[in-house]
Amino acid sequence: MDYNSLLSKAFALSWKYKVLWVLGFFAASMGYTSGADNLVTRKSDLRNIDFDHGILQGITDWFHYNPEISTALIVFLAGMLLLLILVFFVMNLISIAGLIEGVYQIERKENIRLSQLFKVGAFYFWRFLGLFFISVAVVLTFLLFLVLPIVLAFLITTALGVLAVLIGIPILFAGIFFFSNIYSLAQREIIAYQTPVFQAIGEAYTLLIKHIGPNVVIFLIQLFLGLAIFICALVLALMFAAPIILMAVYSTWVLIASLIIMVPIFLLIAIVVEGFLGTFFNALLTLFYLELRKLTPKQIIPPSPGPAAMPQT
Repeated sequence: MDYNSLLSKAFALSWKYKVLWVLGFFAASMGYTSGADNLVTRKSDLRNIDFDHGILQGITDWFHYNPEISTALIVFLAGMLLLLILVFFVMNLISIAGLIEGVYQIERKENIRLSQLFKVGAFYFWRFLGLFFISVAVVLTFLLFLVLPIVLAFLITTALGVLAVLIGIPILFAGIFFFSNIYSLAQREIIAYQTPVFQAIGEAYTLLIKHIGPNVVIFLIQLFLGLAIFICALVLALMFAAPIILMAVYSTWVLIASLIIMVPIFLLIAIVVEGFLGTFFNALLTLFYLELRKLTPKQIIPPSPGPAAMPQT
């Protein structure tokens, strides 16, 4: 298998069809969370609230002197955060299915439309959801059987526990490889042939076992690319964070102004980059699946039904 060709083709496809970046963003996103420091105020009255002496201290004071409103606000924000995570989760599954279908259509020299890909993604949502829950159950069971012997070994003796950890680490990485590749291949099998979930898992297992070498290589490619991208993301975040930290030295209000300017710019760049990367990685995995199907053929390019061919309700 020509992996350089796979990478080049996935990159070219992702760059050419920028409309797929919308799906790519959601395919690479699972939601955002944030935290806050737990600060204790010692102010005596509201007149002592002074944002110029620290915005975090000012917010803490406000929460301290408005407990009813603060509780309602926290509950509201927690609810909105959970809703946002749920929306991103649903869109993640729909977008991955849409991206897979988009690559299939491009390989068949068909025109792609974003609205049609969303419809395809929505059509397969429940199968993808079922596959997700099955995968979570299997992974949790695997982790339980992996961690439990390690805990028991530590209870017996520390040396035995350390030995169990050394044995468990390669087993953990093997499990990550095994389950992630089967999950990815099963998703593409579902879209390619409208395969039921359990049958798709079986087909994915067969493709993994028959072509263990290529699966290991594509897993390592994803791992190293993901690590490189993570490092680049940290550098980019530091480039944006450094000016904000410097501004914070002068005044809280200068800090607020810099946040208002820098944060939207950072988010815009992050959204575009994430959209491209989500498209690239899903295209790479889909093209890899097609290559495996050439080695273990059903058809050269799997037929995937458009919305017009879907069952009418």
